[in-house]
Order: sequence, then structure tokens, then C-alpha cells
Amino acid sequence: MLLSRFCYLLLAYMLVFAPSRACTIFIANDGRQVWVGNNEDEDPALRYRLWYYPAINKHNGYMIWTELSPDGKMDSLMYHIPQGGMNDKGLFMDYTAIDELPVLRDPSRQDRETEIVTDLLQQCGTVAEALQFIERFNLVRLTGAQLFIADENGDYATVHGSYVMRRSTPDFALTNYRVNDGHYEACWRRDAALAGLNSGQSRSLKNIVDLLQQTTQKKPGNLVSNYSMAIALKDRRINLYYKNDFSTPLVLSLGAELKKGAHYRDMDGYFPQAIGPVLRTAYTAGGIDRTVKVYDSLRGHSPTRYNFGSDEALDVALQLLAKEKPAEALRLLESIRHFDPGKQTLNAWCGVASRKLGKAAESDRCFASALAADPDNYVATLFGKQAGGTVTFRMNDFGYAQLVNLVSDSARWPPAPMKKDAAGAWTCTLQLPPGTYRYKFIVNGIYLADQVNLLRTGFGPDIYSILYVW
Repeated sequence: MLLSRFCYLLLAYMLVFAPSRACTIFIANDGRQVWVGNNEDEDPALRYRLWYYPAINKHNGYMIWTELSPDGKMDSLMYHIPQGGMNDKGLFMDYTAIDELPVLRDPSRQDRETEIVTDLLQQCGTVAEALQFIERFNLVRLTGAQLFIADENGDYATVHGSYVMRRSTPDFALTNYRVNDGHYEACWRRDAALAGLNSGQSRSLKNIVDLLQQTTQKKPGNLVSNYSMAIALKDRRINLYYKNDFSTPLVLSLGAELKKGAHYRDMDGYFPQAIGPVLRTAYTAGGIDRTVKVYDSLRGHSPTRYNFGSDEALDVALQLLAKEKPAEALRLLESIRHFDPGKQTLNAWCGVASRKLGKAAESDRCFASALAADPDNYVATLFGKQAGGTVTFRMNDFGYAQLVNLVSDSARWPPAPMKKDAAGAWTCTLQLPPGTYRYKFIVNGIYLADQVNLLRTGFGPDIYSILYVW
């Protein structure tokens, strides 16, 4: 009875949550290597697991990656609902979410209620074989997602319960709208990926990672790229990047992992621990004194145990600033800057906190230092170059968007159109009186917070970026 109830709960989770996820996937084939890149864009609180299954009997060896359940109670069964995977024949697959589209049911085919990825990885070695397997079924659950399948030969297909799109060009990208019948929607991520794939650049690991970074989604948005993969299909090699940190890659060999036998490992276990939760716990326990002491100690004595290369510690400081605690924010910022003196973004943020404290001269010195090192430093420009209330917003992240507007959380200004400058960045200049403002960008009709100005307020759809005008 207990097992039946457990299986029922898992089935309910599968029907509600899988495979409803956002993603960017692309394939790049230069005739020598076949690369696949993917960004998994979801709630930043989610965690993941990698599962490895060696070849047995007539089944291929393979790996899959899955979410972990929100409460941890079903983690041991989450292999039933893979997000994607790759096998030892060089066959890869992953999902992208789309708006619901009804399945076209063929009465001569069997309805398939359960996940199909594992069967495909176990039994197929090429896209052609996978599609032949799929032809037996009506994929009745595949209504709100597309399954992308690629192989080491450069063949690929996009599968939905109502259509299959075969390879049409050597390189291809997929995001979160259906692609059958030539359908197109403005999507800055897919447009950026396609532009990069058509640029004529070499198909190196660096090129693939650059494309991943150009299409990544970042904090403080509602969805972020929780992990990214650059996969060399011919070599069965995965370059894995976690939580938007491209400075700390993990290289996985599928062959080497399969030799270890059947096993799994949580994705975050491969990487240095996140420092953000540690600092937030320290702050709750002992305020800013405790937070700074913990940071200094861990940075000095455990530099490799924690991920100090990310912006997590900076984010903790900026949360304090957003809560109108500039003195505490400045203390943590100065501590971080002590260890990273060349990181000019820290100077810019020290300038913001100092100005909030009324330390205008110190603020000006911080902004001047940041701008001397980089005249385009966005934070220093946004907060530090406001002569006469003139504020310039500049977005470098959405260069391939088609329409961008700047909006406030109230009627403080009407939606302001942004224009591309000579460098391809979106800009907008407003004249604003002193005060605190909350704003967002509308990028191709989608509301997004500023991905460079990490000072923010609110949660979920109510996240807004914060601007101070002095």
C-alpha cells in the first residue's frame, strides 16, 4: 500500500511538472566535431542529479540528468522523469518548454503515457533509430514541450506529440516556441544562438561556451540558467557549468563514469559550495559582524571549498543595500573588495553604498576608479554619472532582441523605447528627479529585470531593479 501511494505521488509529479521547463539548445557541426550546447532555465532554487547506467545485456550505457524533488522525498525515483541525457553511442536529447499544443493521435499507434527518453537512450544509437522507435507511439504527454534529439553524425530532430521536424541545416537552435511549419517568434536567446552559429567562427569549446553565455538567463530574473552544458558528442565529453558560473567548469567523460558502475551524484556535489546560504545564515545568527567574520575566515582558510568566483557574496551585500542598510552593505562590500581588489564592479557598488551614507567624496572616488578601469562600467555609469538627473540605462545582454522598452513599477514614467547604439547595446536616457525608482525591461514582450544592476526588490513576477537618483 505504501509503495502504491508513493508511485501514485511520483506519477502525479510527472504529469504536473515534467517536462515543463525552459531551455536553449543548439547544435554546431563543422564536419570534425559535433557540439551540443544547452542552458537549463528554471527557478534558481532547484537542484539536480546526474545518473549513470553502464551497458547491460542489449542496452546501451547512458547517463541522464534530472531535477530533485522540492521536498527531497522522491529524489530516489526522479530518474523516471529525466530532463535529458546522452548514451555511449553519442545520442543526446533534451527538452524545451512551449505553449500547450494538442497531440495528433494516430489510431494505429499505441498511446505512450510514460517518459520515453530512457528507452531511446537504452535502445537507440542514432536519430534515425530514435525516430523509428517513436513512430510506434502517440506521445500523449508531450503537449507542452519539444524533445530535441541529436547524434554524433550531426543528425538531429525536434519531436512533439503532433509533429517531427527533421534536420534542415548543419547548425540549429531551439528555445521555447514551436518550430513546425516554419513558425517563428521573436526570442532574443534563439536569435542570438542562430546569429552566433551563422557567424563563421570556428567550432571550438570556447566558441560554444561563448554562445551559452550569450543566451544565458541570469539573476535577478524569475528564471535563471541553473546549469549549462557544452557537449562534444563524438568524444562523449561534457563541459558542465553550474548556476551561471562559467569560471568553474567541470569536465565529465561519459566513458569514464560508466566504468564506475551504476551510480548517481547530485550536480552541486561536483562544484565548490555556494557561499550565499552560509553568509545569510551567519547574518541571521549574528548580524553583519558575524557575516563579515565568517566571510573573511572562509575566504582565507577555505578558498577552494566555497565558490568565491560567483557573485553570491555580492548579492548578499546588495540585499542589505536594498533593505536600506547601506552601512552593513558597505562593510561586506569592502571585505569582498579586500580579496578582489581588481574587480571594479565592487568599487562601483562601494560608490553606491557610500553615496547612500552621504559620503559623496568617497563615492565619487569609487565611481572614478571603476570608470577609469572601464569607461563603460554599467553600474558606475548608471549610479555615478547622473549630472542634472540625467540617467542612462544600457543593456548589453539582449543584443539580439527586436523590441525593448524601459518601464517603471508605477506611472512615474511611461514605457520608454530603448534604441541600439553603435556597439549593439540597448540604451535609453531619462531625466529624473532625486529619489528611488523601480524598473524593468520589456524584451520582445517579456518583462525582465536588469541582469547587470543586481540591486533588486520583490520576488517572482514582482521583481524590479532598483535605481537611486541622487
